[in-house]
Amino acid sequence: MTDTFKHHLELLIACVIYGTVGIYMQQLEDMSIGSIIFYRIFFGLTALLFYLSITRNLGQLALKRKKKYLLLLGILYVLQMFSYYSAIRYLGASSAVLLLYTDPIYLTILAPLLLGEKNTGKTIFALFLGLIGVFYITRPEGGFEQIELGSSYLKGVLFGLTGGLFSSGVIISVRYLRDEYNGLTQLFWQSAISLFFLSPFAVSVPRDILTGNLPVLVVFGVLITGIGAVFYIRGVTGVNAITGSLFTLLEPVSCMFFDYTVLGSSIHSGMLTGCIFILAAAIVISLDDSVSPIKLFFLNKAASGKRAFVRKKPVLRAED
Repeated sequence: MTDTFKHHLELLIACVIYGTVGIYMQQLEDMSIGSIIFYRIFFGLTALLFYLSITRNLGQLALKRKKKYLLLLGILYVLQMFSYYSAIRYLGASSAVLLLYTDPIYLTILAPLLLGEKNTGKTIFALFLGLIGVFYITRPEGGFEQIELGSSYLKGVLFGLTGGLFSSGVIISVRYLRDEYNGLTQLFWQSAISLFFLSPFAVSVPRDILTGNLPVLVVFGVLITGIGAVFYIRGVTGVNAITGSLFTLLEPVSCMFFDYTVLGSSIHSGMLTGCIFILAAAIVISLDDSVSPIKLFFLNKAASGKRAFVRKKPVLRAED
């Protein structure tokens, strides 16, 4: 097995694992969202510590500068997970994960304010695509007039959009901290900080309910926070930016696949249309700054007319 194939396989496994979140959420009964997140992170963090200990990498967990931004990352991560899992409860995993992928919309607005990055034609175009995607995903088959104020559907949409907002905050925090802490270190500390804030939910679960759900919680935490995250970080550090960006888009596709095949959830045409626009926005936002969508189109047309065409710079780059 070549190194390239190995890293591709690691990314594929990670995205498939992330796509199973809806299955576990449906199996967990009589537990609040906060308690589910706490135990998922707790067992995942235990698995992560075990991995770091056997690979003798515990030393990389040492705190350096920007500690308060690590705290901010943990808080934003809790809020993101709480919103995302609440959206799954109300809407189902397919719609929830697509609404979580609306973070490019918020990044277009927040990045200039918080990171000093200027918007370009590319980011505005991605914002336009993302808004169209949100319209189709949130629109019921019968139209918006069927949405009742205070309904579960409306709550799910609001939680989903809020999850995308907090997800953009997590991305901005990760980008700010990446020169000081690597991916595993950030994952460890955001998880540890999350456990502190979620600890009240842990003690509120009755013992019999916790015991009944414990096997699912252990597998859920070890797979998502432990194995999935390790596979993703190992895989993404061994591939170029193009591959990393494209493989990330497999997560919502995987989630929709399991939601439809395993859980039997219906997927309407508007959801598929919105999925295309949301993923297109994610691709556009990853384009190299020197390549506009229009320029990319004509370059591809030119490439199709020639047998030999060499591009010196990658078209896509990873945001994180």
